[in-house]
Amino acid sequence: MKTSKMILANACLAFVLLANFSCSKDDDSNSGEAITEEEAAQLVASSLEEDSGGSIETMVKLTIEVQVTIEAEYNCGFTYEDGISYQYDQNGIDASYTGDWAYQIHCNDQNLPDSATYSYEKTATASTPRISATGSSSMSGSLDGLDADASTYTLTGTYEGDYSQQLVVSKKNVESELTMELNSLVIDKETDSITSGSGSFTLTGTSNNASFSYSGNIEFMGNGSATVTIEGQTYIVLSN
Repeated sequence: MKTSKMILANACLAFVLLANFSCSKDDDSNSGEAITEEEAAQLVASSLEEDSGGSIETMVKLTIEVQVTIEAEYNCGFTYEDGISYQYDQNGIDASYTGDWAYQIHCNDQNLPDSATYSYEKTATASTPRISATGSSSMSGSLDGLDADASTYTLTGTYEGDYSQQLVVSKKNVESELTMELNSLVIDKETDSITSGSGSFTLTGTSNNASFSYSGNIEFMGNGSATVTIEGQTYIVLSN
């Protein structure tokens, strides 16, 4: 499987604030508040991150699974169900998940597949240089572009995650709930990578005996980058 390293958890998550933010900064002045905007951006990024088993990895794996079914033998309107699992231990990242997914292939008037609907649920653990997390997530939506002459898939979906996390630098323990609406993510069939797309999110939870609530937008830029915008501040997430 070819992977798209959209968001790589290296020692600094490669966050670049389009202002005066340094990802190597350990700001002790924030120790008494719930979480900062940049910490919220890190939590959103970690839910997407491919290597640590985030939603990008699962979505790409889904497109491959559906394509394998189509190339082998498919039944229009039939719901396929299977277990899913993932294990990764490289580059300072130790992650795994297990769960179940289901997808139904829809066909056109010639009984040829053209779209699918899907859902999944999984429990996961992940440890990166910036965040350690354990919890569960689910997602459901639609997948277009199954016709043979299409060069890309288009995926939409609603994501919900419920996690306990520790921010390694600030040593904050966080209980968070994340909801994301992902719109028209374009996945290249040749490279199995997300080339464009957008989404919105709401992140709520507690930390340091205080509550927090952030909302914002996600945009996939292609070429291994994405942006997370919170309260008008934009964070660029880069791969190596």
